Amino acid sequence: ESDAVALVDGVYNGFLDSGWGYYGSGVMARATDGITDVFDVGDAPYINLETYNWSDENIVAPLWKSIYKVVDRANWAIEIIEGMDESIFEDESKNSLIAEAKFLRGLAYFDLTGLFGGVPLKLEPTKSDAPGLPRNPIEEVYAQIEADFEFAIKHLPQTTNTPGKASKGAAYGLLAKTQLRQLKWGKAGENIDNLIALGEYDLFIEDSFLKLFYESNVLDNEFIFSILSLGESYYVASNHHLKFFTPWNYDTGWAIVGMPVGIYNSIEPDDERREVYFDEYPFLYGGEIRSAINEFGFAINRKFGSFNRDVTAPGTGYAAYKNYGVSKMGVPILRYADVLLLKAEIENELNGPNGVAYNAINQVRNRSGLPNLTEGLSKGAFRNAVLKERAIELAAEGHRKDDLIRHDLFVSTLNQYLSDQGYPVNITEDHKLMPIPRTELDLNPNMEPNPSNGF
Repeated sequence: ESDAVALVDGVYNGFLDSGWGYYGSGVMARATDGITDVFDVGDAPYINLETYNWSDENIVAPLWKSIYKVVDRANWAIEIIEGMDESIFEDESKNSLIAEAKFLRGLAYFDLTGLFGGVPLKLEPTKSDAPGLPRNPIEEVYAQIEADFEFAIKHLPQTTNTPGKASKGAAYGLLAKTQLRQLKWGKAGENIDNLIALGEYDLFIEDSFLKLFYESNVLDNEFIFSILSLGESYYVASNHHLKFFTPWNYDTGWAIVGMPVGIYNSIEPDDERREVYFDEYPFLYGGEIRSAINEFGFAINRKFGSFNRDVTAPGTGYAAYKNYGVSKMGVPILRYADVLLLKAEIENELNGPNGVAYNAINQVRNRSGLPNLTEGLSKGAFRNAVLKERAIELAAEGHRKDDLIRHDLFVSTLNQYLSDQGYPVNITEDHKLMPIPRTELDLNPNMEPNPSNGF
């Protein structure tokens, strides 16, 4: 049984990729929100992502490699555990361990399809160096993702007391997101309702929105599923996410990234999230208060900043850090505010802006000190209000690209954003998917490129 548990733990570990890849170090955030209007990425080499300079076909090759490594670990875990005798399991259910591995495989394929579209659907572990598989149609990959999440819903516990472990609620939520990618509004709504009905999750209202992202609150039940860090050492099992979300001059951050001015200016004056997204900041080395917008061209996004470390490394400033670059912060994949806003969006699409839809969005607004949304909005106006709320609430958490594509706003919104930024790029439908890594195309004769491979 301990071997089976260790196999599954190894799958989880792959999502941080030693702290430096996949969900670690902001890598996934840059490839999702970083190509949209809610996350300004100015640090090399990632600025090529934001400016859609994708002539380098290996621009996200490390992500492809990291995600398929997780897929392969999950496949090994599933195959080996399925072959174990039921009698050896005492503390853990055999099916629940298989369900964890399938949940994690489903998440990996959810990420792959979001980045690349149809991809090779690999359901057995790698046992030879034979030429690779061809790409499956995206409908087939989605069907497998749904099957993995449905198995997880059937066999996982309702709650695990930590967002770092797969649970029934997390599976409901990610199944709904998979269905929303396919515009299955009704089915997605049923699964969002099933998640809410569990009664396991709520909004963090015990303190300010900023403190939700403190290390000490990584286990709060607003987080339905997160990639958790062990925070043990600089090179092993830590989450370096925190160092890649703010500039050095603010809190010794390692990246020139932040919230674009357009989204920042849309935040209402009384919105308490202005403590998280802000312009004026104290210069690290003393002196006058500085303007991030003047200095960098964007506002600070403090969600994952070093000043939120109150467990691993208390104190502020470089000299006070006890574990520089090491953090127990989690990387949120699904949280309850996201679910409530999806509830509002789905209800509006199915039934118009009724009381149920207003109640869902108002819970998120009220948590941030805002009044209820204006009554009597049209369906289109309510949709726009939800998308604005999602942009502000979830900035840099990786959801904006899907939101824009779901409502056919990707091309128009990002052409306007890139124009505002002064980037000479014309966005088309072909920009929705990243180039298949050139290394994969060269090694696998069965692999077909994306249109973006021609950029």
